[in-house]
Amino acid sequence: MSPEFAWDFWTDVRHWALDADVDSIEIDGPFAAGTRGVTHSKSSGRLEWRIVAARFGNATIEFPLAGAVGRFEWKFEPAAPGTQITQRCTLEGERASVYTADFGPSLQAGIPEGMRKVADAMEQASTNP
Repeated sequence: MSPEFAWDFWTDVRHWALDADVDSIEIDGPFAAGTRGVTHSKSSGRLEWRIVAARFGNATIEFPLAGAVGRFEWKFEPAAPGTQITQRCTLEGERASVYTADFGPSLQAGIPEGMRKVADAMEQASTNP
């Protein structure tokens, strides 16, 4: 699939609810820097986030935490035979080490499966419009 298709699919946040733990996703405007959203999760409840950067092929989303901020950076780049999608997760702030100890292993373990789900959903959508 093309980077344009992958980007358009991913920036439609309705597609983020691929995980069984996610009940719903809300966004308060277009997928653009400054727009805020909420993920409703069965295990974590209401998770607020905001888009801090968004231009074709690159986006950064921040999740405020008590004493820290979680940041997810996404890149969509052309690659043979289609698109390479990468995700980088960071935690910063005075309590980052606490969150890393509590959630780091499960987050790190879950990212590959989550990326596979996203890629599979994109592939299916690109072949069955």
